[in-house]
Amino acid sequence: AVIAMEELHNIGADTFIRVGTCASTCADVQCGDIVVVSGSVRMDGTSLHYLPMEFPAVPSYQLLKALEESSVSLGFHTTVGVSITKDSFYTQAEPETKPVAGDLLYKWEAWKKLGCLASEMESAALFVIASHLRVRCGSCFLVMANQERAAAGLENPVVHDTDAAIRTGIEALRRLIAQDREA
Repeated sequence: AVIAMEELHNIGADTFIRVGTCASTCADVQCGDIVVVSGSVRMDGTSLHYLPMEFPAVPSYQLLKALEESSVSLGFHTTVGVSITKDSFYTQAEPETKPVAGDLLYKWEAWKKLGCLASEMESAALFVIASHLRVRCGSCFLVMANQERAAAGLENPVVHDTDAAIRTGIEALRRLIAQDREA
């Protein structure tokens, strides 16, 4: 994703939206909901090659606002909040099977206590690189699974249809194009 961002920036792109799926880390967020990311925990490795860890991974405010407004206006149940970006899918899906299980489970509990909403694999790196390149970037995700709801025995149907997230991203771009033309 970062390679694509760099190369697209080199040919003139100035706005990037990561649209995809995530798992929720919060039992209140249900499968099928849309999460708009307001910031991301930097558990990735790529962003460290660009900026020091102390630099926050946050989207451009204009794009964050456009994504939230778009999702709500389209009638989707929308939550805005912090995601956890990590490089490994299976350290979340099966943390107890990994050599560093204790560290993974400890951090997972910390992120839950801090109110993180989602776990995904790209936002932190994209936000950091976008800050470096001085371009707009945001993320919106379809919640396709929720380990916390499953663990609590709550209704938790897995959802794969990303249409709502895609429509949210398209509507946000429409809004930004209109705003850019007015400016």
